[in-house]
Amino acid sequence: MKEITNDLCPVLSIQQLARTSTMYWDDKYGTHTVSSEVISSMRIMMTEDSNNAVSSSFLLDDDSSIPFSVDDISKSMTEIEVTDVDMPPLIRENSGFSFLHQRKD
Repeated sequence: MKEITNDLCPVLSIQQLARTSTMYWDDKYGTHTVSSEVISSMRIMMTEDSNNAVSSSFLLDDDSSIPFSVDDISKSMTEIEVTDVDMPPLIRENSGFSFLHQRKD
């Protein structure tokens, strides 16, 4: 628990950590890798912290005071022509990605 909260993810709230931990599934081994004891400890901490309104959100909060919009951001982005980007060797050498070699002229 200490490793997760202090070393691995110190910026996340206990609610965010608990949510992530309970949803985590290791595809390689087909197991949950966060022990039930740790998840239990997180639930206890969440209960103790439930009086704090700031920490009750599972998601990152939106801050409407930010002085720009999505349109402003999209206008400031430079357009990249995908055909000008060189493919990594693993994709270039794999025949399954041959459709990416076809460039529109």
